[in-house]
Amino acid sequence: MYSQENVDKPVFVLVHGTFQWGGQWNLLKADLVSKGYEVYNPTLTGLGEKNHLLSKETGISTHINDIVNFIEWRNLDNIILVAHSYGGPVISGVVDRVGNKIKHQVYIDCAPADHGENTLDVFGPDVARIALESAKENGDGWLITADALRESIPTMSKHPLKSYLERVDIVNDIKTEGTIILATEAMSIFGYMRTTSAPKKAKARHWEIITIEGPHTLQEQDPTMSKVSKILVDIYKSI
Repeated sequence: MYSQENVDKPVFVLVHGTFQWGGQWNLLKADLVSKGYEVYNPTLTGLGEKNHLLSKETGISTHINDIVNFIEWRNLDNIILVAHSYGGPVISGVVDRVGNKIKHQVYIDCAPADHGENTLDVFGPDVARIALESAKENGDGWLITADALRESIPTMSKHPLKSYLERVDIVNDIKTEGTIILATEAMSIFGYMRTTSAPKKAKARHWEIITIEGPHTLQEQDPTMSKVSKILVDIYKSI
């Protein structure tokens, strides 16, 4: 429970990446909660404990609606909206819808989508090739297998290809503060996003880019999780 004095303070909403679920954030969430911060980590439709809702029609618009509804039904405000990987294009659409509630956007090893872009545009040709081949060869044409882009673990599930192909509509052009945190490992997969897409988006938005040496999943293990946590706390204190 949070007291009345916390009502106007910022809250963290964490949006997970491809194949994953809200529990991807457990380590980081526990660290932030132990320091007194309010943290939410919803699971997107068709993944994790919601995998029974997966269908061929599950696209990025579905996932944008997931987070928009999560925010609106809980009447959340003053949000530090944090995304990992595929969550980046998702929160781009969320900000377009409820930008008045967002104080700061944080992209962990990912980048925002501009109007008309999809996830493949943001992450580039290597991710596109791997995702499309995975769906064609092992996913009945519409599912990306959990081991396609990283080593699979039990909490990861197949991911709907439509969410990578469907384009994001950005119509309101809402400006907020933002930060992009980039990792350094697996450059063969994420190199385009880190060297081309993320710098271009950051420059256009006048956002800071911070690089942490470590894996794509910076928030899932220490010492990199603690570095991410410190960045988030610093952002919180700056609001």
